[in-house]
Amino acid sequence: LFLLAPVPAPPAPDMAEEAIAQALRGLSLKDADDEDMTYTSHRVLEAERAQVIASAFPEVKADTATPYAVVAKRADATREFIAVVKGDPATSPPELVMGSCVITYEDLSPSDCIEYAFPEAPDEWRMAQLSHEALSTYRSTKFSAWKGMLESPSCEAAFRRMLQIGVITQMFDAQVFPTPESLKSKYQVTDERTGKLIELPHPLQALRVWNAAKQDYDPIETQLDGAPSESDAAKWWEDFLQELSAKHGAEYVEGLISGK
Repeated sequence: LFLLAPVPAPPAPDMAEEAIAQALRGLSLKDADDEDMTYTSHRVLEAERAQVIASAFPEVKADTATPYAVVAKRADATREFIAVVKGDPATSPPELVMGSCVITYEDLSPSDCIEYAFPEAPDEWRMAQLSHEALSTYRSTKFSAWKGMLESPSCEAAFRRMLQIGVITQMFDAQVFPTPESLKSKYQVTDERTGKLIELPHPLQALRVWNAAKQDYDPIETQLDGAPSESDAAKWWEDFLQELSAKHGAEYVEGLISGK
């Protein structure tokens, strides 16, 4: 007779992971209207996304923290939350990472926030605590604000550098999308009168936002409302320089452009 070897029992589930899963399912997950949402899934947050999110939410990359993406639904709406687990979930329950929009002050999950990249480093994404809706509204004001800085300059050094940079057609904002330290010298000037550093417009290369339902990124338009298209930009700038020359003096404007 041949005796069959007993089939080994399946390994016991990882108790720590099960405890974490249980804790994540128990989180209070709400939509933008503060209505309860239903947990559907979770996973350890991808390292690449964690790196980007940490630029606006440093707690995501804390040495002792493990970040998780938690997906929840309510009716047809899907939202992704980020939670961090520090140590034993039994004694240190997961904490939701939340922020607020710098313009509207609404509560935002990191996955709701806008990500941006500059042309000097198009693959280096950073995050701004800014909602998609607020960005759309804000973008409508930026081109006229940029024109105003040239039409009524308050600092000659800034006026000179902006003339040398040329027309800005893409989204910019020194506070919402701060220039990295390595590039700041190109986009800062000192006001000769006050000694104050002035931040110059630094246009973005790209914008995107995470789509929780698709679990992928949606690109966002960077073109400023009212700005000329790429094909029209050179002619528009030529015409605008003529307007500025008529207002400030052609010799003065030409001297600033040439660095005098």
